Amino acid sequence: MELRVTYISSALWTLLGSPFAFADIACDKSYGLRVDVSGRTGVVICDSSSESFVDSINDFKRSNINYTKTSAVSAFGRFNDVDLALSYAARSTKLVYAFPQLGDAGSFTGTTRKESQQMFEDYIKTSGIMGQIMNYQARHSPTSPITGAGGLVPMTIASDFNANFSDSPTAIAGPGGAGNSDNLIGVQLNYASFNMDNTSDRVKTTSIPFSYTLRNDIDPRRQLIFRVPVTYVEVGVARTIQAGLGVSYRIPLSDQWTLTPGAGYSFVESRDRASLASLYSASLSSAYVMPLGGFDLSIGNMLGYYATGRFSAGNYYSYDPDLKYVATRNGVMLSHPISLGKKLGVQYSLIDTRYLGGEKPYVDNFQELGVTLGTNPSALDARSFVRAGFTYIQGPGTRGLTANIGYWF
Repeated sequence: MELRVTYISSALWTLLGSPFAFADIACDKSYGLRVDVSGRTGVVICDSSSESFVDSINDFKRSNINYTKTSAVSAFGRFNDVDLALSYAARSTKLVYAFPQLGDAGSFTGTTRKESQQMFEDYIKTSGIMGQIMNYQARHSPTSPITGAGGLVPMTIASDFNANFSDSPTAIAGPGGAGNSDNLIGVQLNYASFNMDNTSDRVKTTSIPFSYTLRNDIDPRRQLIFRVPVTYVEVGVARTIQAGLGVSYRIPLSDQWTLTPGAGYSFVESRDRASLASLYSASLSSAYVMPLGGFDLSIGNMLGYYATGRFSAGNYYSYDPDLKYVATRNGVMLSHPISLGKKLGVQYSLIDTRYLGGEKPYVDNFQELGVTLGTNPSALDARSFVRAGFTYIQGPGTRGLTANIGYWF
């Protein structure tokens, strides 16, 4: 068996006369493959799941019925939104591959083509190239499991911000030292659907964030909050799971102003999307509430740091996308009471999220316009409260709508 790996630039790959015209592949999903045999063009296998891609790599006949074990093959496609080229010379078991956008190329020579293809698959799993692939995908794809619509990073940013803004009892309260200090359990159900310009795949998320709030006996506005978000994501037919643990502490600086430092750990896993990553986060958020007659105007600001780490599990081996982001999230929320048989509150919110610095994901900013209806809680005396609402989200080439309901008791 022979293994050769070299590193080349995309420009050099072009100068070397690559026979693969990546733009010709008629596939707008994350995984695609077309196999050409002796000048006969194959059909494009296009899917949102990596399993179909792997099956096609192991059986070129899925794309081209003219393929034999001795055929000259030129194949090109896309893996996790990264271009890939493969080739065999006639009557050869030497598999030549290239990821032009990553500057990675090489070859594998087994005793059979099946063995060469297995060597290539093992290389993807064990060499660290998957980390580079996920890094590239995060910077170039709206469906990245880490940074795309419904991805781990934007979901974590929203969770960190909401802990001190929309998901907590209002910061408006009388002087500390009075009120109910019972702890709160929170359960929410959020559903979102996103459309993107560059893919026919629709992203759907179902999230169940759990929380537990410990309120200080002396000043109930001072709160230690534990959050356990669990999210199920569908990208076309592909499925992804996210989960994590976040901790934050609300510190009242006045009757209207609170600061909340927070930290968290979360992960995303998807066999269908060939992705696995962990995320460490730290944030500091501020919430200031101004009474305006019968209205309350809340101003929220947050600065957060988010970095992926190495994560290992089962046959996925160990991946590290090596992504580091600084993000800011700022919003305003207007609240006012209404009466529909009981005392309720309506909240209108406008929130902007942006990544700062040189390293940014493909969806590097997004805006949210939301409305919620529920009981009108106070940080001092709320024993339970419920909220439900809708939010419209837009970003570069991305549009989505979320529906949510939450109950704290």
